[in-house]
Amino acid sequence: MEEDKYQFREKSQYLNFLILKDELQTLDLVLSQHITEYKDLLTKFRATRSVFLVLNNVKDAADRVQLKASREFIKKTRSLKKRLVFANHFRNRGIGHLDGTLLNRAVQWSPQIFYESAKENELYRLVESHRAIIESCINSFIDADGNQKVFGTEIDLMYQPNAKQFYSYLSEVVNEAISWLSAALTITLGEIDHHTDEEIQELAAIAGQTNFNLKENAEYSYSIEEHREVLSNTIKALEEQGTDLETIEFIRSKFEI
Repeated sequence: MEEDKYQFREKSQYLNFLILKDELQTLDLVLSQHITEYKDLLTKFRATRSVFLVLNNVKDAADRVQLKASREFIKKTRSLKKRLVFANHFRNRGIGHLDGTLLNRAVQWSPQIFYESAKENELYRLVESHRAIIESCINSFIDADGNQKVFGTEIDLMYQPNAKQFYSYLSEVVNEAISWLSAALTITLGEIDHHTDEEIQELAAIAGQTNFNLKENAEYSYSIEEHREVLSNTIKALEEQGTDLETIEFIRSKFEI
């Protein structure tokens, strides 16, 4: 197995950064939309919980990052990782799975979910349930003295100054993460050797050996002799099936060595 030759580590790292950046940019757009209808709150609260999940994935990526980078990038990585500890708390309590203790505190904190007058209003109950979980995730991120670590006070998203404070902070963190991912993508892309059209035969052969049993180690190898044998057998099988000559010649021209 020649893993370094194919740069799977670098390429998988690039894939991770690219997807995370796209998800953050998409959710940032949703979070920046003005609220014009009550249902818009539901969209915003859903995006709020989702963006914390992505931010936690960014933290995981930053923890595992392997790049030949400048001191400035390393400094930014350390700073971002510290800020994303909050996202890790959020993910563990209210996104990756819904923590039972947090849910109990959420319904204690938000009795309005079960108002008699809202009994038939599912949209209201959904909005208030998402809000209760978000606020409980925020307010349970406390230090040894019981103080909220980021804002220094409990957050109520229906209180406009609190909502502005929280979403301004969230936008700042999201854009810091996007900036970091952009830099990481540039560095990673510079480390990747892009293949030529002439190398497609070898890469196609390696792709064909992909083992999707993630519990097993990946094993793959390539030799020109094996490639020629596989191509010969493929063309023979196509000829026996009555494939037209034009198609066979096209395959031969693309894959023959």
